[in-house]
Amino acid sequence: MENSSNKKDESTYVFDKSMNCPVCDADFKTKQVKTGKARFLGTEADLRPLYSGIDTIKYDVCLCPKCGYASTLREFNNVTPKQRALLKEMIGSKYTAMEDSADYYTYDIAIKRYKMALLTAMTKPARGSEQAYLCLKLAWLYRGAAEELQQDDTANLGQIAKYNKLEAEYIEKAYKGFTEALLKEYPPICNMDEVTINSLLAQLAHKCNDDDTAQKFAYMVMGSRNASSKAKDKARELMEVIRESRHETTNE
Repeated sequence: MENSSNKKDESTYVFDKSMNCPVCDADFKTKQVKTGKARFLGTEADLRPLYSGIDTIKYDVCLCPKCGYASTLREFNNVTPKQRALLKEMIGSKYTAMEDSADYYTYDIAIKRYKMALLTAMTKPARGSEQAYLCLKLAWLYRGAAEELQQDDTANLGQIAKYNKLEAEYIEKAYKGFTEALLKEYPPICNMDEVTINSLLAQLAHKCNDDDTAQKFAYMVMGSRNASSKAKDKARELMEVIRESRHETTNE
């Protein structure tokens, strides 16, 4: 649960970036993280980036407040004339224009923005990998929202459980989406090389209780000449977790 001091602190990490919507041609501003402001702390096993003072994932999506078109900044201007017409019909005609007056994006705001980006991606339609990546980032946001609530002694445990459940659902969607994307797309996928995507799929498979597939991707990482020692160590760690889990299950 965010308080006024959190709001003041997080708002110092962001600035208003001027944008032009490629669908409705409206000019608007979106919040972006100031370059070099947040200190990078590392990544979690499923590649979720961690920074001090702010969850930068909340600011990856741009949303036009006039027509509802939303996308990651990297993909924002990638709209064909055919897609533009479809987005205007399917989203813009039903979207209620609204102004963005927030000083920073709460998790609830960020989640709504990402869901609009996912709706946009499904409508265009965008590549399967792009849709999967949005699902993965939604899972990260629900994880962050749960972590934030856990820091509050008066937090609603039911809400935390809800966020955890939604995180698991979007992890499954991301796993399915990336698996299907690999059948049609070749690395780099969402700017991830072959080692990175295999590492990610190993972790997602494990989270989805598909340890046979998790082992397959982990072995691919460990056997790759292009994988760093760090990537191989993480794959070995995952293999050990799977072995221990299976050993405990056998002894029950």
